[in-house]
Amino acid sequence: MMNTGMLKVTTPSDREIAMTRIFDAPRRLVFEALTTPELLKRWLLGPPGWSMIVCEFGLKVGDRYRYVWRHVSGNEMGMGGVLQEIVVPERIVVTEKFDESWYPGEALVTNTLVEQGGKTTLTLTVRYESREARDIALKSPMEQGVAASYDRLAELLKNADVAKRDLVVTRVFDAPLVRVWNAWTDPEQVMKWWGPNGFTSPSAEIDFREGGKSLVCMRAPKALGGQDMYSTWAYTKIVPMEIIEYVHNLADKNGKKADPVELGMPPDFPQDQRHRVTFKAVGDNRTEMTVTEFGWTVCRMLELAEAGLNQCLDKIAASLAKS
Repeated sequence: MMNTGMLKVTTPSDREIAMTRIFDAPRRLVFEALTTPELLKRWLLGPPGWSMIVCEFGLKVGDRYRYVWRHVSGNEMGMGGVLQEIVVPERIVVTEKFDESWYPGEALVTNTLVEQGGKTTLTLTVRYESREARDIALKSPMEQGVAASYDRLAELLKNADVAKRDLVVTRVFDAPLVRVWNAWTDPEQVMKWWGPNGFTSPSAEIDFREGGKSLVCMRAPKALGGQDMYSTWAYTKIVPMEIIEYVHNLADKNGKKADPVELGMPPDFPQDQRHRVTFKAVGDNRTEMTVTEFGWTVCRMLELAEAGLNQCLDKIAASLAKS
C-alpha cells in the first residue's frame, strides 16, 4: 500500500488499483461533485498547470462522457468513455480510454461512496485489461494527479455555499402584460405550458390567492413511462401584474407533500423551494418576465431544471403567439 498525503493506494488484484480518501462532507455533495460538469471543472485537474476545457457528463446508463485538459504549455490531454452503472448517490461505473493512452486497452472505473458520521469515504477502483496495463499505470504519476485533484475537491467541499445557487431565467414575450400574467393564473393557460418538451399537463387546479395552493400535473411521454407527476404552488405574495411568489413542492395527486427521493429524485432535490416570478411591461405590447428558483444545489438536476424551465417558457411564447 502507498500513501500520497491523505490518499491511500492499494492493489486489490493483479489487474486493479484502488485509491481511497475520506472527505469531511455528506455523500450527496461528494456525489454531485463527481457528476456535475460545473464542479468537475473546479477540481478534476491533476497536478498544477492544467485546466479543463471540455467537460461533458451524462447521468443515464449508456451516456458518453468526455474530458479534455490543457496545460499552460499548450499541450492537451483527452479521455472519455461510457456510463455503465449509476446508483445515486452511492456508485458510478464508467469505462475509461485516453486519446493517447500510456497503458494498453480500456479500463473500467468504479467510484463507491460510503457515508458515516457526516463524512464520506470515496474509493476509486480502476480495473485494467491486463496485469501489464495495471503495472504501467502504477509506475505513472497517476497517484500524484489523483491526490492533487482530491485536495482541490476537499477544499471545494469545505464551504457548502459553493454548491448552492439560484436559477434565474428572463424572457421578453411579444404579448401585453395581462396575457403573460394570465399564463400563470388561468388553469387552461397553465396546462398549455407546464412541463418540458414531450410532457403534457392534463390538469391544473389553481387557487390563486395569498395563502392559496395550486396543484398542477405533468404527464411524462409514453417512452418515459407515461406517469403523472404533481407539484404544489403555495402562494406567499401576490402583487397584481407585478409579482407572484410561491413555495414549490412535489406532491401526490391529492396535493400532499411528497418526498422527492421516494419519487426517484436525487436526495438533494429541493423541498419547500421558494420561487418568484416578476412581470414588467417593456413597451410595444411586450412583457419582460423573470423566473427565480432559489437555493438549488449545483448539480446535474440543476442543469436539467434550467433546461426544463426554458422549454416551459418556449411553450408560453408559442401559446401567446397563437392566441
